[in-house]
Amino acid sequence: MYYLDKLNQKKTVLSRRRLLQKASLIASAALLPGAMSMAVRAQGGLTEDPFKLGVASGDPLSDGFVIWTRLALYPTEVEYGMRPEAMLVHWEVSETENMNRIVQEGSVIAHPELGHSVHVELRGLNPGREYWYRFRYADYQSRIGRGITTPVMGSPLAQFKFAYVSCQHYERGFYPAYRDLVEQDPQFIVHLGDYIYENDPNRFTVRRHEGPEPKTLEQYRARYSLYRMDPELQRAHAHTTWAFTWDDHEVDNNYANDQSQDRDDPQRFLERRSAAYQAYYEMMPLRSSAKPQGAHLHLYQRIVFGDLLAFNILDDRQYRSDHPCDFTGGGPNVMADLCSELTDPSRTLLGAAQEGWLANNLANHEARWNVLAQQTLFSQYNRGANGSAVYATDGWDGYPEARGRIIKQLVRAQTPNPILIGGDVHSYWVADVKEDWNEPSSRTVASEFVGTSITSNGGLNSQHDALRQQNPHVKLIETEQRGYVMCTVTPEQWRVDHRCVEDAGILDPNSQLRTQRSFVVENGRAGAEQV
Repeated sequence: MYYLDKLNQKKTVLSRRRLLQKASLIASAALLPGAMSMAVRAQGGLTEDPFKLGVASGDPLSDGFVIWTRLALYPTEVEYGMRPEAMLVHWEVSETENMNRIVQEGSVIAHPELGHSVHVELRGLNPGREYWYRFRYADYQSRIGRGITTPVMGSPLAQFKFAYVSCQHYERGFYPAYRDLVEQDPQFIVHLGDYIYENDPNRFTVRRHEGPEPKTLEQYRARYSLYRMDPELQRAHAHTTWAFTWDDHEVDNNYANDQSQDRDDPQRFLERRSAAYQAYYEMMPLRSSAKPQGAHLHLYQRIVFGDLLAFNILDDRQYRSDHPCDFTGGGPNVMADLCSELTDPSRTLLGAAQEGWLANNLANHEARWNVLAQQTLFSQYNRGANGSAVYATDGWDGYPEARGRIIKQLVRAQTPNPILIGGDVHSYWVADVKEDWNEPSSRTVASEFVGTSITSNGGLNSQHDALRQQNPHVKLIETEQRGYVMCTVTPEQWRVDHRCVEDAGILDPNSQLRTQRSFVVENGRAGAEQV
């Protein structure tokens, strides 16, 4: 664990605690939407545990983080068993795991309009340390979760350990990767999308989705709850604080802004997106600033850990231009010389506002390592044969001008040690991000590490054998292993460990994991080397 000086940890005295407790009660009241005169059920009326979905924490700051739970008696059902009335939930935060040194506590209303979810934005905690929290309603008490605050921006940090994950298709296998992740004890976890999958149940899979492909808020709530009922995923959420972005399956496969996979009427699709975005907010430990406004939810953000590490967490689904050329919903490849839209500079993956926000961040040199945490493969990957240039269009290869603007900004701003992390493609990739993709000897601007899926199917390694020569900047493609990525960062080195499930089919929930391979990037020298 990372800590500041012991003196910093002992600042909280009894008088400060009482002050913070009063402040937290006021803050909790400020979270209440609507008039305070509404009827609230303070306790009682339940015959079984309402905390079946566990707890979670997210979005850390130097003086706090968000803690989350959701009341539900029958979480995976559309009618999830709670009365359509507001309920008062008590929460506590402690400096110790046994909850015997409470530093903040308060009450917050769980509203039926938000699926009886609870989001408490803690403030006034000490920087650079861990805390524990729990919730209570009537005679029922949640499990205890752990959260972290970030060190003060610019303060020295000698080491930091975090993991990133993606693509956890419930039907494709169990979650031993999350059990191993908890055992490896990262301080922070980043989820890079495809938290749920929206498809109908598949009778050929390990375990099954319940209910049809979600289209309504109630159906999305039930689908998220199915995933959240997994005990290993619950343990991982309780283990430490997370940050989140989404990809496509949280709404609809391969959607782009207001365009669905099946080219539904855009207005009707935005209604579905509204339902999906609200369910996402309800089920994640997000701040009130992320509360959706119809079909819009502000998700991208920057999180900084001392002087060591800055995360720029991106959203490449909500604001993107439509897919180029003859996209039919299945993520086809296009020949570059037959698709003039690829070179249209007006096309964007992030949207103008997010691009500008990112450019400003990349010009900020407060941290030694600067991470672009996004959903998919960033590097160019030519899939053509016989000298042709063919690119997949659902990721950055479908938006090369937008990608080029980011690379130019990295060069122009001389951003220290840029690292790109991604998911989506159900495989491990390691690549050098080039200033000129078509010139192998051009400058390496950044290092990229894409993580494989927790469970979702990948392809065969042999499918890429013939393509390696024309993509020399790609150092590794491994499609047949499932797992996650663990990173250990110091001022002088970034280390990546590929933690892989030994049972590649994920048929055994008790399957073990091991580090299959490791790569490092040295401070001041872009490009990864295997160790």
